Amino acid sequence: MNRLDNVKRLCLFAHFDKDNIVDEYVLFYLRDIRKVADRIVFVSTSLLNAETISRLKDICDSVIIRKNEGYDFASWQTALQSETLQNFDELILCNDSVYGPFFPLEQVFGEMKGESCDFWGMTSNYDIAFHIQSYFLVFRKTILVSSVFQKFWKSVEIMKSKEKVIKLCEIGLSQTLLKAGFKASTYARYRFLVIYCIFCRLRSYLIRGGRRIYEYVRVIFFGTNRRKRNNGFRKMLDAFIKGSNIFAMSIVSKIKNILRDAPSVIIDFIRHPKERIHSLFMYFNRKMKSMNVTHLLWKQLVLYSGMPFIKVDLLRDNPMAMNINDYAKVISKVSNYNTPMIRSHLSRVRNCSRGKR
Repeated sequence: MNRLDNVKRLCLFAHFDKDNIVDEYVLFYLRDIRKVADRIVFVSTSLLNAETISRLKDICDSVIIRKNEGYDFASWQTALQSETLQNFDELILCNDSVYGPFFPLEQVFGEMKGESCDFWGMTSNYDIAFHIQSYFLVFRKTILVSSVFQKFWKSVEIMKSKEKVIKLCEIGLSQTLLKAGFKASTYARYRFLVIYCIFCRLRSYLIRGGRRIYEYVRVIFFGTNRRKRNNGFRKMLDAFIKGSNIFAMSIVSKIKNILRDAPSVIIDFIRHPKERIHSLFMYFNRKMKSMNVTHLLWKQLVLYSGMPFIKVDLLRDNPMAMNINDYAKVISKVSNYNTPMIRSHLSRVRNCSRGKR
């Protein structure tokens, strides 16, 4: 029984490492989970050696090594088969896809204790459908004893496609529980941060555009020699003509669409102004919510929303081309977390395939 809040928790931790090791940042994460969980089951799809397993058993109650297939949901399903959920008050599902926590998870669970919900996580997403992102999930007793939850896990199959796992498992789990009447919540609050971030991105585009124009002008008028000026002017002119053609074509296409639809749209707006304004607001609201906030708002979440994690794939792959160079400085503003653990891990895995995660 957890002494802090008298809540008995089971944690199932999914792991994969291409080099068949358990990195230091993972061990740090597990030690912090130990403070809020009464039982930890570590499930890995890597071929861990005896020494590594021994280190894990100093922290975890059970270590399971299974075949590398099916992603995290298959790992959690494997662990659940040997556990009795009715013996616990809460279930934590998490994995090694984040760095952190930057402050004790006891603080997170303390704040969420008063939240009126049946399951929660750190962040949510509206891509395809609303769901709690599965890198950290917590389910309360009302769900653990429900037949809906048990039926879901029995239906989980081994899937080779990550996209299919996201749709049927990550999104599917949240949607299944919501349709059954259960209530979800998130720890991080970030609606206004999304608007702020969009403003910052627009400002960034304007600044970069201004810098590009400045470079063109500098080369044309202040180049070191005539040839360089001519080459610079020629390249700029080619780029300008190409860009202008594309822009003009897109504008013509949009004008055609607007002229075609304008009469019916205007009439509909006049007849139902409140409904149309509400629909427009909801459209932009959905668009903002469908963004992956763990990438788009990583810095703002850590600094202003108490987010205890940064996603590994953000710093490793940076698919949205975010400014991540100052991640260590950002973390140092809110925590004394040992960021060299992150640098060490990134130096080993950056630009390499992560396999089945």
